[in-house]
Amino acid sequence: MVPGHEQCTARITPDGGLELRIGAHSHGQGMETTLAQVANEILGIPLEKTRLVHGDTAFTPYSTGTWGSRSMVMSGGAVAAACDELAQRILRIGANLLQCTLDAAQLNNGVVEGPTGSIDVSQIAHTWYLKPQDLGEGVDPSGLEVTAGYKPERDSGTFSYATHAVVVAVDPYTGEVELLDYVIAEDGGVLVNPMIVDGQILGGLAQGIGTALLEEMPYSPEGQPLASTLSEYLLPGATEVPDASILHMQTPSPYTRFGVKGIGEGGCIAPPGAITNAINDALYPLGAELNVLPVTPRRIVEAIASAVPRTPKNHA
Repeated sequence: MVPGHEQCTARITPDGGLELRIGAHSHGQGMETTLAQVANEILGIPLEKTRLVHGDTAFTPYSTGTWGSRSMVMSGGAVAAACDELAQRILRIGANLLQCTLDAAQLNNGVVEGPTGSIDVSQIAHTWYLKPQDLGEGVDPSGLEVTAGYKPERDSGTFSYATHAVVVAVDPYTGEVELLDYVIAEDGGVLVNPMIVDGQILGGLAQGIGTALLEEMPYSPEGQPLASTLSEYLLPGATEVPDASILHMQTPSPYTRFGVKGIGEGGCIAPPGAITNAINDALYPLGAELNVLPVTPRRIVEAIASAVPRTPKNHA
């Protein structure tokens, strides 16, 4: 994970909803859900009442960016930091309205509970924004909007791990490769949303299959690109992506909030190596070996044609 820092602005809206503003941008990794889950863990505000505003620095803090497997660790940490402070402000206003001391008030599932009563976040927000005359004397004027930053405890960030294993079938006459079985083992720390994690891993696998077998940018001798449309630059589809098995090890990171790690790249980095190794293992008796990506049918046929078959003794 690329280290650094991130900021989040969190505020309670007049209807008791939660608005999270971050500079990092979602491009399909499910941040709208996972960051709402982080906030829910601290504030107890339902996911359906949480809105994520992202990617527009006219309205959000600036960000180092959405890359390097850093979104959950960095933006999640910033959301948690902002919600921690916001929880204290909710408690202070709630205790004021309940006419109890701050020490006697607790925030549970979006409700401030005191010795003699309770009040939920919606009522607190409604009073704060629309009926300030009902607030008691000495109320904290800081309000229900917080901007906070986050940096992991270690400057080098966190590290996640992935292992890929694949079984392939190679047609030595056509060079076609079929992925028969695929298993992925990931250690992404504590998983905030396992279903979204699996989706990211499978999406990364599809990208890695494209890198390993299909995606190529050839040029003519004159330097003209020969793959200028998607009819020449091939991408994996449903028939090329196997039904992979995914296994999880959840080793919490000691350096991040909630023990999370980044998992955005584990799915896409390993497939080229795993698939190429499997192809080379299948071609070993023929004496062929490939070390250039993508491993296209043409390259496989050419490698077999120029190879010297190994004897059974050498193969053993």
